[in-house]
Amino acid sequence: MSPEDKTPTAPNGVAATFLSEEASLAALARLDEANVGETELFSPLAPERTPRPTRLPAVALALGLLGAGAVFGLQTYANVVAYPLDIGGRPPFSWPSFIPIAFEVGILSAVLATIIGTGALCGFTRYYDPVDRTRAIRDAMIDRWVIVVRAVNSDALARSRDIMQDCDARVIEEAEL
Repeated sequence: MSPEDKTPTAPNGVAATFLSEEASLAALARLDEANVGETELFSPLAPERTPRPTRLPAVALALGLLGAGAVFGLQTYANVVAYPLDIGGRPPFSWPSFIPIAFEVGILSAVLATIIGTGALCGFTRYYDPVDRTRAIRDAMIDRWVIVVRAVNSDALARSRDIMQDCDARVIEEAEL
């Protein structure tokens, strides 16, 4: 594809820089209420409160229990159905001996789910994002709070720009995101 083949497209997103965390969180709340599209907050510090709760603990618990149950079932099948052995007079379904392995695999499953889920939620699978070209992201790396909105249409783009202006955004930059 040559440079002549690229046609400029209209901006579909806006990035706004804020001087304080309070102003950025207030703008983020108003943007979420207005339902203008996907919003992201970039900040130089971790926010004091999480704007949106995550389901990662529930997913880790579910996959941990699933892993433990699967291994318990596998041990039960192997010792009762597939290859029953009479060792020292113990019954084939001797469930107390299955618990340590099931517990270990349950912990392993929960840890792997947490690591993979955290990577997915933090965007580690995304190597490049067009928002990286904006000036606002460079400000977020130093000392500013930045909200990026990927608007669903041009009306949402205009509404998000108005909301950010009302919330005292220092710099507002429209971009192709």
